[in-house]
Amino acid sequence: MSALQELSDLFQQWQLLTEEEGGAITAGSWSQVENYQSAKARLQPRITEVSRRLDAGTFEHHFRSVINDLMEMERRNDGLLQEKRRVAKEQEHSLDRTQRNLRQIQKSYIPPSRTHWQSYS
Repeated sequence: MSALQELSDLFQQWQLLTEEEGGAITAGSWSQVENYQSAKARLQPRITEVSRRLDAGTFEHHFRSVINDLMEMERRNDGLLQEKRRVAKEQEHSLDRTQRNLRQIQKSYIPPSRTHWQSYS
């Protein structure tokens, strides 16, 4: 297989993994996200190795638009991830407020000292 074809196949694999990663991010399936990121990390050394077999002009001519598309997909996934983080932070803050409110309510219903109750029994 030629370097051009092999690199094209590797980039197609990367694209598929990135698309699936986006779906996993949207679904909140973090173990799948990790699997897709690990798979892409395993592709990187091979992409680098095959890319070195091509001269810069050939690489640029055949793969510049592919790389730009992949970069845009990665940015989109990063945006999805940042949105998920933002929502999770908001939920965390909301839960913290709820917990504080419940403590306040609890304090208002529990006498300051339980020793008074014990003296009546």
